[in-house]
Amino acid sequence: MARTANPFRPGFNAAPPAFVGRDRLLDAVREALAVAALDGRTPRPIVITGTRGVGKTVALGEAAVLAATDHGWPTVHVEVRPGRDFTPLLTERIVAAGHLLQHTTADDRRHPVVTGGRIGASALGVGGEVEVHLERREPGPADPLEAALRGTMRVAMAEGAGLVLTLDEVQYAQRAELAGLTAILQEHMADGWPLVVLVAGLPSIREPRRTVTYLERGEWHELGLLTRDEAEQALREPAADAGRPLEPDATRELATASGGYPYAVQLYGHHAWRASAGSDRILREHAVAALGAARRELEEGLYVARWNDASEREREYLGAVARVLARTGEATGGAVAAELGKAATEVSYLRDRLIKKGTLYTEGPRLLFITPGMAEWVAGR
Repeated sequence: MARTANPFRPGFNAAPPAFVGRDRLLDAVREALAVAALDGRTPRPIVITGTRGVGKTVALGEAAVLAATDHGWPTVHVEVRPGRDFTPLLTERIVAAGHLLQHTTADDRRHPVVTGGRIGASALGVGGEVEVHLERREPGPADPLEAALRGTMRVAMAEGAGLVLTLDEVQYAQRAELAGLTAILQEHMADGWPLVVLVAGLPSIREPRRTVTYLERGEWHELGLLTRDEAEQALREPAADAGRPLEPDATRELATASGGYPYAVQLYGHHAWRASAGSDRILREHAVAALGAARRELEEGLYVARWNDASEREREYLGAVARVLARTGEATGGAVAAELGKAATEVSYLRDRLIKKGTLYTEGPRLLFITPGMAEWVAGR
């Protein structure tokens, strides 16, 4: 039997076939693009926060798709790396985008994201690529990043076009370097550059010592877990589109197991598709078989990674949360502190750290593990 492509994509940074539950963010992107393209103003930056696996990088990609398909604008994308300056790479790609704008038409630009000298279009499924040859020049006295932005914006405005700039993993950026970029952006707000800026990072970028004024005044969007209906939609639509629909009870089984965590939704859907090979539908028995396979993968991957990322004191706190959940079904900060024999104020910093890391999250007064099944795994250690 010929293999049928699995529509679910559990890899990080992999765009899911159904990007659900993020309508408010996508509407904000459309509005920012309209402000820049039609109103002649530079919109406020859009800042996306959330724990790992909730779709921040995917959201940046969706913004690039909207810019290309709706306006013919390219996107310059840079992922910040720990301990490395991002400004030189950003400068180079902004210059490349200026060449692209100068030497292509709007129709040609219905695809590209500038990630290097060669600009690929495969991410949007249209094929082809544009090769940009940059002329090496000696840097002038002006700041290279500002000069690159000035030049590219001048070309964009002459061509009746614009640019989207996306900066990912911004929690790794040095504050001084980030402040340098935002100072340039703030200085030129009055120039009406057709420039839409989106940055994404972990919740820690909200900390006063990490953020900068320009971003504080941006439009903030925190991505969290999907609702039950959204999780079911994210499972149901790709399976149906790929020709192997999910039975309702199978959908419910998988959505419940996922806990609404977007990465887990894709992982459970992936294993249910594999378990149903040879069938024309995904049945509950396939979903049940998928639970064990997905759980093993979570145990060997995310659970271990997040446990290893925790300090000894944080592990003690996680163990207390897991024990309280196992015993009572509900954990609060006070109950966890009592389990540790401490006052709540003595261990609240551990709670806050683990929330910022994305290992725990709050639902009202309740404390929960964001990765489904991790509480049981920690309790069993």
